[in-house]
This record gives sequence, C-alpha cells and structure tokens, in this order.
Amino acid sequence: MSQPSSQAGVEQPGAIGGELHRLRANALKVGDVVILSLASSGPTQSIAVTLAALLATIGYASFLPLFICFIPMLGIAIGYQRLNAWQPSAGATYSWVGRALNPHAGFFAGWIMLMYYTIGTTSLTIPLGTYMLSFFSNGAANNKYDVALVGTAFNLIVLVVAALGIKLSARFQWGWAIFEYGLLIGFTIAAIVGIYGGHLHHTVHLTSSWFTLSGAGGFKALISGVLLAIFLYSGWDTAAYVGEEAKGKRAGSAAVLSVVLLFFMYTIVILAFQGIASNRVMQANAANILAYVGQQIGGGFWKQVMIVAVLGGTLASLQAAIVSSSRISFAMGRDRVFPRWFGAVSPTHRTPWNATILLGLLNVVFLWASTLIGSIGQALSDIVSTLGLMAAIFYLLTAATAVWYYRRSILQNAGNLILGGILPGLGAAFMAFVIIYSLATDSLNGVEIAFGFGFALLGLVLSVVSQKVGKSSFYSEPTASHGDTIEAELAGSS
Repeated sequence: MSQPSSQAGVEQPGAIGGELHRLRANALKVGDVVILSLASSGPTQSIAVTLAALLATIGYASFLPLFICFIPMLGIAIGYQRLNAWQPSAGATYSWVGRALNPHAGFFAGWIMLMYYTIGTTSLTIPLGTYMLSFFSNGAANNKYDVALVGTAFNLIVLVVAALGIKLSARFQWGWAIFEYGLLIGFTIAAIVGIYGGHLHHTVHLTSSWFTLSGAGGFKALISGVLLAIFLYSGWDTAAYVGEEAKGKRAGSAAVLSVVLLFFMYTIVILAFQGIASNRVMQANAANILAYVGQQIGGGFWKQVMIVAVLGGTLASLQAAIVSSSRISFAMGRDRVFPRWFGAVSPTHRTPWNATILLGLLNVVFLWASTLIGSIGQALSDIVSTLGLMAAIFYLLTAATAVWYYRRSILQNAGNLILGGILPGLGAAFMAFVIIYSLATDSLNGVEIAFGFGFALLGLVLSVVSQKVGKSSFYSEPTASHGDTIEAELAGSS
C-alpha cells in the first residue's frame, strides 16, 4: 500500500523542546504496535461485553454490522496512515487536526480522546476486581470495597509497567496476547467442531438469514448493531499514539493491519460462539457469557480458563489505555496547550513520566469516587454511555483531516484518489451519519447527552483559556497542507 512522503522542512514533534522532550525513538517494531492496538480494542473483553447485546439487538446477523463498519474503519485507518507519514506524533488526531484544520478543533479532539481513554477505563477497572474475586468468593466479588481494592492493585501494576518504558509495555502485551488469542482460536475451532460435528446439543446452525437485513430485524436494528460494532473496533488507533516510538513511520501501517485483523477475529469468533446455544439461553447467561461458552465447550475447568482470558484481556486494555492517554496529554503539554509539566519525559525510561503517573492515579480516583459516592458513579456511567459517539467524533475528525491535508494531491492519480479521498471520505461520512442518526433516534437519553457532551464541549472552553493564558505557538502557526513546502521552494527559486 503506497503512502505519501513527509514534507521536507516540517518540524517533527519529537524535536520540540530538545532531548528532555523526546520519547524513545525506534523502540517498537510493527508487530509491537499491532499488539498494542489489538490490546486497546481488547477483543476478548469486548466480545464478553457485546456478544449478548448483539444477539439481543440483531439476532444472528452479527456479520452485517461487522462488515459494514469494517469498510469505513479501514478508510479511517488509511487516513491515520497518511497523516502519520506527514507527521508521526504522540498526539495523533490532536496534532493533525490542530495543524491542518484549526487549533481549537485540535484541542477539542485531544480533550475528547483523553476523556475516552481516561474516564472509559473506570468501566474496565471494576470488572477486573469482580472477575478476580469470583475465583475465591462470590460474596467478595459482590462487595464493592473489595472490588475497588483489587481494581486499585491492578491499576497500579499496569501503571508501573507503562511508566517503566514502552518496550516493557510491548513485552507485557506480547506475553498476554499469545495466550489470549491462542485461547480464542482454540475455543473457536472447538465451537465449530462441537456445533457442526454434533458433539454439542441445543445449538444453532448457520443459515442464509444470518446475512440479510430482514434477519437483522430491519434497518433501525442494524444501525444499533453498527454502534456496537464501532465499540468493538475502537481502540486500534493506539497505533498512532506510539508513532514517535515506532521504527520508521510504521505506526500507520500497523493501524491498517490492526483493523483488518480485528475484522477477521471478531467475525470468526462471534459467528462461532453465537451458535453455542439458543438466543434465549445466551441472554440468560449474558452477565458472564464467555464463561458460559467455555463451560459448554469444555466443562468447568475451561469455564475458569475463559474467565482468566477475559480478566487478562481487560487488564491489557487498561494498560493500553494508560499508554494512549499519557502520550496524548504529553503531546499537549509539549505544545504548551496543557501545562508544560505534562510534557516531561523520564531521562531513564524515556516515557512521559508525569502524564503516565497522573493519569494512572486518576483512574484510581475515579474508581473510588464511583464506589464511595453514588452520584459520581452515576455521572461516570452516563459519560461512559457516550464514549462510542466520542470515538465516532474523533474518527470523523481524523478522516476529514486526512482528506483536507492531502486535498491538493488527491486527483494526481487513481491511487491518491482512492486511498487519499474516497476511503477516508467514506469513513468520515459514515461516522457523521452514525452520530446524527444516534442523536435523531434518541439512542442516548438527556442525562447522558448532558454529561457526555457537556464535558466534551468543556474542551472548547479550555482551549480558549489555554490560548489566552499559555500563548502557545500551536494557536498562531498557519495551518499546513501537503505541498506547501514544495510551493514555497518553487516561489523562492523563481
């Protein structure tokens, strides 16, 4: 897949502020970046959360929303790849939108990404405690203080791993991925053999209705399934946030590869698991559906193994979220749109030390606040309900920026037209449709919209304050587009 070359003369983010503001360059290979992206999407944990919801929403037609969502997601990932070729940046969408479209739009994008990766982790931390304690005592698993204590311990573990270096984070993810994905593949094969070999009873066999609109329950139901599919895919953009630490400019290629791998993984695994039992039985076991799947396939021992897989997948997602959020806030601190303190880098580990520790501890604060104060817990729950739409917003902004930045070269050849215009443009249009349709059909209630979008729009207010107080050059530099440097050189030589 071809990708445009970086503009000559454009200052790369890693060069801003000298050595103290540089992350560890060339620390990650393509495979490392892909593993971090897959971990952020959290296939096992995401399937555990959405499998029953998909069955309840669109029956057995899960392939349709997964495929429909795959095409625009691939276009958006190609947009990430092309923007990363211009400027690998730990801030990714924040930097690209701000430097190509508008600095306030860039700050807004960075702010909602931080909300997505920081507040969203609260929804990961509580299940960590519940899953772990369920091995020892159902009473402890239902005790909110015990759950919060265990969740805090896991938070601190992944915080230490993230702070000690991106290479250590990648090794952690590799070790878990080999077990988690190997287990998913094994269970998928066993499910297919059990269902179609007659070893399992009361199963549901694949039919042509699984791939039709009527089988999905109609258009509105299908769109509800698409929203779930967006949640399943979201997180692959972690590849972009480690762009300054990846070898060459491979983070963009890793983003594209991550989306492709997620499509095949989700499609095959969900199509296999959803036939394990009738929809009614699956809904009855929705709270711990993958444990039920494991028990049906292999008995009580494999039920426990599946719980371990979900537990580990959730832990990996939490660690990847800390890596992502710390690099976004680091980039914003380096540009001085956040306090410069966020832009500090550990001279030993070459990680965004301050940002990593603060955001990791902030996860613990949110966890205990939601545990001890019911109103805060409800508020966080309302915000989490809007995270899918927030993801759609920053995907929309990135894809639109990719088209806008390369607008002068889109019509140069067929490759640029398809990769630089049609596919990212399709991704942007798709996300815009999902956002508008979800709001128009009241997919979110008034409280969720008020909390979620209220906090998101607060980012615009903070951007104005940042411009007035910080006086960062981020707000005064002219916006860039592909070809600016070439045109300037030609004008200078004439």
